[in-house]
Amino acid sequence: MKVHNFVLLLTVALVATLPICAQPGHCEPVGGVLMTNIAAIADVYNLGPVFGDLQGSVAANIVSVNSNGTYTLQHYWVTSSGDTILMKPAVLTPTYPIPTDKNIVAVPWGNYSSTISGGTGRFAGATGTINYFGMADFSKSTLVLRYSGTVCYQPQQ
Repeated sequence: MKVHNFVLLLTVALVATLPICAQPGHCEPVGGVLMTNIAAIADVYNLGPVFGDLQGSVAANIVSVNSNGTYTLQHYWVTSSGDTILMKPAVLTPTYPIPTDKNIVAVPWGNYSSTISGGTGRFAGATGTINYFGMADFSKSTLVLRYSGTVCYQPQQ
């Protein structure tokens, strides 16, 4: 009987120390898929659908094409509940799966990530990192990416 009580006590203690996801002041893993057009209309940000934990819409503006072949982008993310997720500028280091066509680039895990720097609603004061994997076709102005990362929410005051 003492062993049973001891095991029960250890189980309760372990469960009590587990992080509670989606609660303010805690971090949670996120993931899903996004797709959008790339600069299909000049000077207009094209919001494409986001599915998964951060569902809503996303757009990215190419800030610069760098001399080392990387791209600097600014993301604009709005969740389906209307909250915005602010991001620091991100750097994409593409690889070229088709050597003769530099307009089609692969985006391997680890070559493209963005840093969350706050937002509105539940993302006010949030931090975290989102990593991407997928493909971009600059000649067809299309992009499809998987995303995976962590969002840490500020505790409510």
